Amino acid sequence: MTTPSADRLRARSGVPELTRVAGLPAACCPLPGARTAELLDRHAELSGALEELRPQVEDVLYALVPLLDDARELRRAVLAARRAAHRAAPPGWDEQTGARVGEYADQEARATLRRWQELTAAAQAVAAELDKEVARDRAAAEETLTAALEDPGFAHSLALATPDWVRYGSARRTRKRQRAMRTLYSYTVRAAAKTSPFARLTTVGAPGRDHCGEAVQQVSATVAFTALHALARSPYTAPLLRYRPAAVRPAAVRPAGSGEEAAEEDVRELMLHPEYVATGGVTWRIDHVGEAGPAAHWARRLADCCDEDDGTLRHEAALRALGGTDPFRRFLRMLDSGVLAPVAPWRRGEDPVSVLLGLTAGAGSDGPAVVGQLRELAAEQARMARPARAGDDGPRRRAEAVTRVRELARDWAREAGWDRFEPTEVWYEDAVTDLRLPPVLEDEDTAADLRRLGAEIRPRLFRSHLYDELVRRFVATYGKGGSCTDVLGFAMRCGAETDRDPELERAAQLDLAAREDPGERAWLPVGPSSAPPAAAVLFQRIEGGRDERGEGGPRMVVNQFNPGTGGLLTRFKGLLGGGFADALRTHVRRCWPHAVHHHEMVLWTECSTAQAQSSGVLPPLTVPGELDAPGALPLSATRLVHDPRQDTLTLLAPDGQPLAAAYTGLVPTHLFPKFARFLAVLADPWVNGSPLSDYRMPFQLPREPERVVALGRRTLGGEGRVVTRRASWIVPVHRLPLPVAGSGSDAEAVAAADAFRRAHGMPREVFAYLLPAAGGGMSPDHDRKPLWIRLDSAVSLDVLAHWITPSTGHVRLVEALPAHDQHPQRDRDGERRATEHAVLLHWAGTEAGPSGTDREGER
Repeated sequence: MTTPSADRLRARSGVPELTRVAGLPAACCPLPGARTAELLDRHAELSGALEELRPQVEDVLYALVPLLDDARELRRAVLAARRAAHRAAPPGWDEQTGARVGEYADQEARATLRRWQELTAAAQAVAAELDKEVARDRAAAEETLTAALEDPGFAHSLALATPDWVRYGSARRTRKRQRAMRTLYSYTVRAAAKTSPFARLTTVGAPGRDHCGEAVQQVSATVAFTALHALARSPYTAPLLRYRPAAVRPAAVRPAGSGEEAAEEDVRELMLHPEYVATGGVTWRIDHVGEAGPAAHWARRLADCCDEDDGTLRHEAALRALGGTDPFRRFLRMLDSGVLAPVAPWRRGEDPVSVLLGLTAGAGSDGPAVVGQLRELAAEQARMARPARAGDDGPRRRAEAVTRVRELARDWAREAGWDRFEPTEVWYEDAVTDLRLPPVLEDEDTAADLRRLGAEIRPRLFRSHLYDELVRRFVATYGKGGSCTDVLGFAMRCGAETDRDPELERAAQLDLAAREDPGERAWLPVGPSSAPPAAAVLFQRIEGGRDERGEGGPRMVVNQFNPGTGGLLTRFKGLLGGGFADALRTHVRRCWPHAVHHHEMVLWTECSTAQAQSSGVLPPLTVPGELDAPGALPLSATRLVHDPRQDTLTLLAPDGQPLAAAYTGLVPTHLFPKFARFLAVLADPWVNGSPLSDYRMPFQLPREPERVVALGRRTLGGEGRVVTRRASWIVPVHRLPLPVAGSGSDAEAVAAADAFRRAHGMPREVFAYLLPAAGGGMSPDHDRKPLWIRLDSAVSLDVLAHWITPSTGHVRLVEALPAHDQHPQRDRDGERRATEHAVLLHWAGTEAGPSGTDREGER
């Protein structure tokens, strides 16, 4: 293997940077009191002493039984004491009985029994005190959780996340109150311990700047999109819209230079068919590529009527093209089959609700109900946008508005014919922190740690085998040095749905295997329209970390890696202002240093608010279904060529110069439809196989699934200062000592959990992840945010017990690092706030420029 130069390993930190800030202080996590820890320590000490002494006590009592044949009352007392000893319980004797039993024992046996009575009495006293202390902890925890609702931003965010709870969560009956408290716990600890942006549960900011807590908020694009499709199905409002026919392409293209006649299979055609899915608060457009069949005739007939400038057609033109005795009924069938789709009338950056209101302003009373409901939506939008104030009933008003908008969206989805479409995200909100955030990279230790980390990451960044497969398929069709003028058609043929795609499956398996040792793949060339290696690093800083010897411990923990081309940050460009957006735009262009033209390719902008918010950094490169914008370039205007010297592909703009199609969206590209994945991997063909982060999926279960398996903490270079994997424990669900309703007290549950964690070397404060019973990886039921847990808290254990699903096989417990008292960021009240930093890394090195010349260190 060629040894890379130091310059090629040296990571450069890009700008901008981003910091995520917990919406609540870390102290809002309900923590047991210090006295509980003392009592558990004492309980563990006594339990250990009793366990050590128990065999001797049992031997003494066993030896006494045959000596008491003539003293049956004492014999029964000794037998009862033996049973009690098995439970580490006191013998149950009064002073007189103890003295009489002692007459049958020697001095050493009497001392053993006396010591046992002292220890068990002390254990009972500790248990009684622990019972009171755990009850105090529960009351204090409920008070802490309830107090979190006094934060206006948190309360308003709950109205978005769980509106029914805000409306009905204050039930007085014990069972419902406990269920409501568990829900409140889940959201409170998420806002105080995790940094996943959602409304004001987690806010964001740019390090080194002051922030005022402003927000970006709007009705979800999903809501507007369901209204659009409902309007398209009414003869009164359908003429207000424009439509686009589905893309149709030949199912096969004869290999270049083959000279073969068109085969029968060449007549088959493929169609790009959109299907909309709403799940987990996210809306997706799943573009299926399948055989068009008779639909191809209608799609081409409609395409012949489209305007040349934008490829869309008016409603009346569509009806004329469809013809028949009832053209509108045929029009509806075209909508249902995906042959025809309404075009969103708003552009990127516009408020879709305002556009729809303006579009339907002239519709009369004979129009569909959705016209009047859009005006109702505007009123509810004003209610949801009303600023949060302490002490008002704003959260309840907002929750009622969210519920009403959900009902409207559900009704519109039914009118659109989407019977199983359940839009739950109806209001989009991101907020800036109100804190000043220190510049992360100005800290010399942090900057040095990131440079070291970058040097270790780079040899594990390798060119994907999926890119190789893309090149292979291109050359097989267009030949070495070939050119393709229908890039969408090529991508559709690559992404056509089949029962199996062995080549694609093999590419995925090879990528998985290459993570262990990429070797020369880390240095393979890419074309000038593809990005050189880059990575986003998400990490947290730790204050006051100490190792087991009390010396300086970790100061940073690496949470995860993301693509470094900016998609993680683009969502916040409008929120953080023009300077942030300009720096981000500069970074994205720097990630494609050899492209002459830079466009963005962001999918699902018409139906996903987060994706739409992520767009706008660059002019768009559009595929069918995406929103228009100034400077947009359709994929159909581009060309794809093969470089036989380096065996790479290059996307070219209409002027023949390399074109970067930067994906700057939020949704990971591995979730793309297959045809779009090929386009995304053409732009950014790199796989980050580095094991130096805490989050790596899919997660594989241990070889001994019935055993509790501990995975130790790992650090960069073994030096202990940069943690690349937190300590964790994989626990079969049935091994967890969780509380069971009606069985035992809170104190007993806490003591059992404490004994379990001590036996396996776990800290008191952990995060829990659910793993499905079927094995490794994640399913939709288990791909959840982790849950913050205290193993010495009855409230935490109760929440964990109810959080586990019937299909959960294992729970992964991970040390909370940083712990609640190790976050360095303080708010205006001096309280600690959990923060997570995102830094963009890119690497200098020798890459091929547009002309094939070397351009060294240009980034």
